[in-house]
Amino acid sequence: NGAYPEQFKQDGSHNLKRLPRFENYKGFLFGSLSDDVQPLEQHLGETTKIIDNIVDQAPEGLEILRGTSSYTYTGNWKLQAENGADGYHVSSVHWNYASTMERRNYDAGGTKAVDADGWSKSKGGFYSYENGHMMLWTRLLNPEVRPVYQHKERIQEQLGEARADSIVNQTRNLCLYPNVYLMDQFSTQIRVIRPIAVDKTEVTIYCFAPKGEAAEDRRVRIRQYEDFFNVSGMGTPDDLEEFRACQEGYNGALAEWNDLSRGAQQWIEGADETAQAIDMKPLLSGASPEDEGLYVLHHKHWVDEMLRAIDKERSQFIATASA
Repeated sequence: NGAYPEQFKQDGSHNLKRLPRFENYKGFLFGSLSDDVQPLEQHLGETTKIIDNIVDQAPEGLEILRGTSSYTYTGNWKLQAENGADGYHVSSVHWNYASTMERRNYDAGGTKAVDADGWSKSKGGFYSYENGHMMLWTRLLNPEVRPVYQHKERIQEQLGEARADSIVNQTRNLCLYPNVYLMDQFSTQIRVIRPIAVDKTEVTIYCFAPKGEAAEDRRVRIRQYEDFFNVSGMGTPDDLEEFRACQEGYNGALAEWNDLSRGAQQWIEGADETAQAIDMKPLLSGASPEDEGLYVLHHKHWVDEMLRAIDKERSQFIATASA
């Protein structure tokens, strides 16, 4: 028994600690190591409209598919947070993926892929929300290659034309501040970002799908996932090299600031027509998927949180010193 003293492990002293806050929204579980946070639905705010569109595709609910992938990169966690909602890099950084998919022999049974080559040409934009959340979206040029397209009539009948159009014909990369992405684009993915150090980050990814999905739809979903994601896919390695290079570049002392003003003349305060169609009220809307306005409010929230933490720490120090 280890010869522990009698007072060892009394009254639950060595039990696992409960998370101070743990809540569920539509099957997505969120935890916080601090109890000084908003209730979950208040924190999520208008992003619940997007989560609902993801969940409501599946009559029987969603499930996580077996198998995960984790990888680390040499860079700050905010690089991955920025990258997931960045439409500007797709046509250049992921050129190899786009060109390979364009040349794939589909007549011989190759898995069809979302048109990445036309990403910059498609209609799209971004949304910035309260609490640092942000989303990149585009209108698909070939929506018929995604499994959800086969169910567009059922979805339209159940959810109405506007929501069905958003679900079936648009991609979405939703960043739930600070460290979770819900992806519904080249395939479907949950991405969790874990900072390890100021210049090292771990990312864990999961593929999700509707429960009871038809075998052919499931096969296509997984093959599309493997094409782009994982360290063996054609997209993830490009991004990781991008993160490493950016982090190295940030060591330069002469360039103090990043410019995030691309598209500033066409940013829209509040909701654009696409957001209004699904009754969503973002703080800021973007007219192009390659614009950078979504980062302005994203990083402003980070600054606000850091200042709040500093004030809290100082007040605790003052209270301790006064005691």
